[in-house]
Amino acid sequence: MADAALTQLNGRISDLTRRARQALAAGHDDMAREAASAIAQMENEAADRAQTCATLDQRVLRLRASVETGHRRLIDLRQGAAQARAVKKEQDIQMRLHQQTGDTGADAAEELITRVLEQSDPFEKHEILQELNAELSHDGLTDRMADAGFGPADRVTPAAVLARLTSNQD
Repeated sequence: MADAALTQLNGRISDLTRRARQALAAGHDDMAREAASAIAQMENEAADRAQTCATLDQRVLRLRASVETGHRRLIDLRQGAAQARAVKKEQDIQMRLHQQTGDTGADAAEELITRVLEQSDPFEKHEILQELNAELSHDGLTDRMADAGFGPADRVTPAAVLARLTSNQD
């Protein structure tokens, strides 16, 4: 679906580019400028769509990896629960055997529970890192500096399209 929309948008860009060249050749600079502005917007939209598709593909891969990790964690938790039940049964038996000595094994159980509860959640860490990366990327600053003439532009501008159209008019 996204690829079809991108293909359609690229077709519209090609058609409008051809028409803009014809307008320039016929001396209709005002129509060519209007077309250049529309072409720049469509090229930016195409770039945004392509970036969105790439981002979505990456998110799908990360989601699959997260699901697989979650599945493995669920299996580990089930095995841990079975082990915990076995340990509990063993502790119950030991408590009955050692009631006279006061050795209950509760310290070992408390230590096991504390260790399990203190483990960090990898999903939460990933989300926090994603938020920090987004805040620290400064993408808006790069665009503003390019608009001011400091470095190349990351986005297509109407002026760049018009310059390209006039240079390819041969």
